[in-house]
Amino acid sequence: MKKLFLTLGLAALVATGSWAQDSEKRPITAAEYEAAKKIAVKNLEKDTYVKAGNFILDRSGDPFVFKFSDGTERRVYLYKLFETEKMSELGMYAIYTTPKDGKLKAFPLPSPDATGEVWGKYIDDLKYGEEAMKGLSSCIAFALTKSGVGGAPAAAQEGQKIEYCFPADALVTLANGTTKAIATITAGDQIQSYNATTNVLETATVEKLDIHANQSFALTRLTLMDPAAKLTASQSTQWESVSLEATANHPVLTTSGVKRMSEVKVGDTLYHRDAQTNVLKPYDVFLTQSAIRSVDNVYNVKTDKATYLVNGTVVMVK
Repeated sequence: MKKLFLTLGLAALVATGSWAQDSEKRPITAAEYEAAKKIAVKNLEKDTYVKAGNFILDRSGDPFVFKFSDGTERRVYLYKLFETEKMSELGMYAIYTTPKDGKLKAFPLPSPDATGEVWGKYIDDLKYGEEAMKGLSSCIAFALTKSGVGGAPAAAQEGQKIEYCFPADALVTLANGTTKAIATITAGDQIQSYNATTNVLETATVEKLDIHANQSFALTRLTLMDPAAKLTASQSTQWESVSLEATANHPVLTTSGVKRMSEVKVGDTLYHRDAQTNVLKPYDVFLTQSAIRSVDNVYNVKTDKATYLVNGTVVMVK
């Protein structure tokens, strides 16, 4: 499990804007992404519609306001982002600000079909934004939750063409609670499995390790978080997040049944193992990203049971 400041992106917000009904959608380009970051909104409270150069921002809802114990007020404004030539929707746009000192960070949210270069820029902006303005991640995470966001990256067509697999650095939970990189798993290894009927963790025996090599495999990433952390949000809170990467059509177990990675939506709940108690806990999905990176080799474990744990999260055997 990796301890990170939770840097959540904003998925497609269910909101109605003056252009949202009839506009077509397309991915933002790398050049547009950099240009959009320079958009200036003069009055964040009043300016719900902004035309700036080749872009339009359109916001229908009120800002999310956060008042933490340190006395610093924080706000998150969510807009839809359009280009002016054809009025194509390019994704979402987030502005995070601390009104007292006038500081702000603004960045677009790429659509799922944007290029890897664009997504790389976005992830860097989230990372460095949190370093520059403490609380950015947690406030955006709350805005994401409270807004009733839905939607997952659409990678179904891609998923139909690729294998059910994980990258080499994915960690499989062994029977004794330790972990082992999936690329080093061998037949006969004893690993943990979840029995959905009895609701307990049990031991499974690895029968074989499937390896698919020398190709380019795009990975889908799910970012999960313990929902209890939402109740204790503060500037100093370092939320523990969990990332799970796999090919788009690998199935995982959710509280509403088995779903492919590409079918999982923000708000869905998966099962994650608490390393301290060796008990599974429900973890909510806060971010879904398709084609987050590509790897040359992917791996899949075959066992005598129906499930196993990757990065502490229950996945299905295929």
